[in-house]
Amino acid sequence: MMYRQLYRLMRIIRPREFRSLKYSRELERNQWLSRDELEHIEWQKLKKLLDHAYANVPFYRQRFQQVGLTPADIQTKKDFCRIPLLSKDDIRAHEDELIAQNYAEGMKRDTTSGSTGIPIGVYHDHNYVPMENAAFTRLRRWFGVEPGDKAAWIWGRRDDLPADTWSARLITALKRERWLNAFRVSDEEMQSFAEMLVEWQPDYLVGYATSVYLFARHVSSHHIAEIHLKAVETTAGTLWPHERQMIEETFDCQVFDRYGSHETGHIAAECEYGRMHIACDVCCVQILTGGKPVSEGEVGEIVVTPLYNYGMPLIRYRIGDVGSWDTQACPCGRGLPALHEIVGRTNSIITLPSGKYLYGGIFLTILEDVLEIQQFRVHQPTKNKLEILLEKGDGFRQETIDLVHERTIKLLGDEPINVSILATNEIPPTVSGKYLVTTSDVPVEF
Repeated sequence: MMYRQLYRLMRIIRPREFRSLKYSRELERNQWLSRDELEHIEWQKLKKLLDHAYANVPFYRQRFQQVGLTPADIQTKKDFCRIPLLSKDDIRAHEDELIAQNYAEGMKRDTTSGSTGIPIGVYHDHNYVPMENAAFTRLRRWFGVEPGDKAAWIWGRRDDLPADTWSARLITALKRERWLNAFRVSDEEMQSFAEMLVEWQPDYLVGYATSVYLFARHVSSHHIAEIHLKAVETTAGTLWPHERQMIEETFDCQVFDRYGSHETGHIAAECEYGRMHIACDVCCVQILTGGKPVSEGEVGEIVVTPLYNYGMPLIRYRIGDVGSWDTQACPCGRGLPALHEIVGRTNSIITLPSGKYLYGGIFLTILEDVLEIQQFRVHQPTKNKLEILLEKGDGFRQETIDLVHERTIKLLGDEPINVSILATNEIPPTVSGKYLVTTSDVPVEF
């Protein structure tokens, strides 16, 4: 309780934290509004952002003019769809032109993890961190955590990890955080981290979905039962059902998955009923196929527009994920819209020679009972080739490879695809510490 009060005091005396407290009150109030009221708030914020972008951002002024639009022409969501989509290549090629001329000073440049390709640079203005903190405060209150509670992190992005300086260590101590670097973490490091958590007793654990799963598997296999958590928060990749089950059984608490990116910030998070609510008062989300909004139950490309970063607006940004809407009312009573599922990244979808698609998670369903495999990774370099990498576990033998090959061929059916399988002692994570199940170099168009 003392630390929570200290956090409130910090928010009052520090300008950035004071803004965060202001935004937090707004977001706490918004979540209980009706869907119609939230759509009105989202639309007003979106219109204000479009006016700003047209007046102050050279890239958008030129882009609007190319398609014969002004902000005054955009009166409905259908009109909004006339604005061309923003790609990662657009950001790389026009980084300077995407910066608002009235926000050029005092912004922070951030670089994406690059786990899905070449990293891109984005700029965040002075409101970005306060709004992000407010969004995280709201979602964490859904599982009983307040600012100032103890947090254990399993993370891999270098820019987010605390620096090895006395000042960084002091800040980490004051914030009551402990960190485990998810990049190339060893059994010895996981054991040391687990032993520290037994003594320290954090309130919650935050981390990359697969990295948290691997840590939970280590804790379970070593019969460490003394880590007591209120909740586990996962992000940065798909949380598969068997991973959720392992984490919840190991730590005897609920897992809350959240969705976002370094470019856009927070997008959505699960409530206590497991529904993935979109923070529509923070970020506008569209799901499209063929450039048009999807029908109910239809899967499409997720396109986002953060509503609060005026320094470098990302309008109708192709984040690289695929998902669908959840149109049912949630028992939690919040008016925030929800995603039914985030199927995966566009570059995790396998495109078959026939033109059909396989979503990456399907490989989990055919391989999850093969206990001789610790991990696996499937990569599609071309439409006619699949490469499967297997991390060997106890009892691994040639028959294991034969079984994986047999099941993969059965899954592919009559598709003319050459399948190659390689066994290894270790599958390393990406440079950001993430573990990717499937990747494909074959582009997908929605």
